[in-house]
Amino acid sequence: MKFHASFLLFITLTVGSANAANLLGYYAFEGNYDATGGGPAAAPAMNPGELSFASGFRGQSLNVNDPTADNNSGGSVNIPIDANAASNPDVSFGGWVNVESFEFDGFLATDNGGWDRGITVNGQGSGAFGIASGAAPAHVGPITPGSWQYVLGTFSRSNNRSTLYVGSAILGEQTTLSVSTVDANDVGESFIEIGRYDNQDLNALVDDVFVFGDELTSHQANAIRNLRLSLNLSPAEADALFDMFDASSEGSVGGLDWSLTSGLDATNPGGVLDLGGGVSVLRWSYE
Repeated sequence: MKFHASFLLFITLTVGSANAANLLGYYAFEGNYDATGGGPAAAPAMNPGELSFASGFRGQSLNVNDPTADNNSGGSVNIPIDANAASNPDVSFGGWVNVESFEFDGFLATDNGGWDRGITVNGQGSGAFGIASGAAPAHVGPITPGSWQYVLGTFSRSNNRSTLYVGSAILGEQTTLSVSTVDANDVGESFIEIGRYDNQDLNALVDDVFVFGDELTSHQANAIRNLRLSLNLSPAEADALFDMFDASSEGSVGGLDWSLTSGLDATNPGGVLDLGGGVSVLRWSYE
């Protein structure tokens, strides 16, 4: 699929306004733990000798190694962002993960033993990713070892809702699977852990991790993935587009010019579509 430098932002509903985006941190893991474009740096935590950088989904990635089946034998990284409901009632975190092997592990979580906000790997033997927040995980997947997968959890205390999105790295598969459950977590850790869910360990490559201070909509959840796959736009550039959409304005993001139009069916929210003739569109709807 070939894309061009002229783009149209299609808005399919004109009532209300889009969810404003609020990017708190984006971690590309290009040989370091810095936040790209602002935000607090992440830092190695447990077993730093089991952490390294390797070829990733885009550029380099974080290699989280779990050498044994024992609890707490693998490496972990802390993102110093408080994702608990008291500090961030609505929050979303996710990224790309390439699972090498799994038992019952954690991808991203605040959990300290009470089913606090987090994303699990193989939740309770299901062979799928899970999302938990005050209750046992709801699952969607499946996990595909050896393949890059897009995994995002959104949490909203005001709506008592947590939603998990899982998508492949295949360009033609533009929609993600999703499942929702409650958001009723107790207070967990005051940071987001990469590689642990309480005392379980992850064995995987991790890349393009991001944290938003909002419950992302299905359009935003899909768009972050599809913009990366189709146009190689980062989560930070997707955030800039969300801000533009919210202001109903036009401009340049990621070296591409975007303009407003209307009338595109909202099917496949957040999908990128090549219309031919030098025009591509991002399916979008105000919610």
